[in-house]
Amino acid sequence: MATVYTELFQKECENRFGITRDAVRDAIAQPDKEQRLSSQGLTLILYSKKAPGSDDYFVVNSHVQGQDLIVDLAFRLKKELVEEAKTDLPFPLMQALALRFGLPVKVGERETKFIYNEVLPVASKDIKQAMRISNPEDRPLISAIWMRMLQNDLGFLAQCALVFCIDSKAYNEWLGV
Repeated sequence: MATVYTELFQKECENRFGITRDAVRDAIAQPDKEQRLSSQGLTLILYSKKAPGSDDYFVVNSHVQGQDLIVDLAFRLKKELVEEAKTDLPFPLMQALALRFGLPVKVGERETKFIYNEVLPVASKDIKQAMRISNPEDRPLISAIWMRMLQNDLGFLAQCALVFCIDSKAYNEWLGV
């Protein structure tokens, strides 16, 4: 399986947050923890790895596309946040990061900073109508939106594999980059 890095990873994670491809390759090849979510042909894989020579952790967000592993995002989490999360599992670490630096995301009537593996009723099959990111201060953001729209006898549904939106400026300041 070939590893492919998205433009978003390059622009935000590499160039802005200073996360190297070597660190990501190491986290993928020898993770401390790995979690997968497979649903309707989509496979998300998150990896966590303690950074060598540091108390920080890396969390890598990726998905499988054909025979390739697509690296979407990677974050460095300081020891304090990992300790607050009380785990080194990647999905809960991403949730801790989103709760600390996330912008509110509303899908249907549910407003939160992190959605993982949920199906939510919505008023429209148009994803732009079904989901809103609350960003009144127009903060720079980085998001993962793995969601698809469904319809059944009861109406429209948003099947959310993973949805979060990080205030990249606040996160970057926290990192001290």
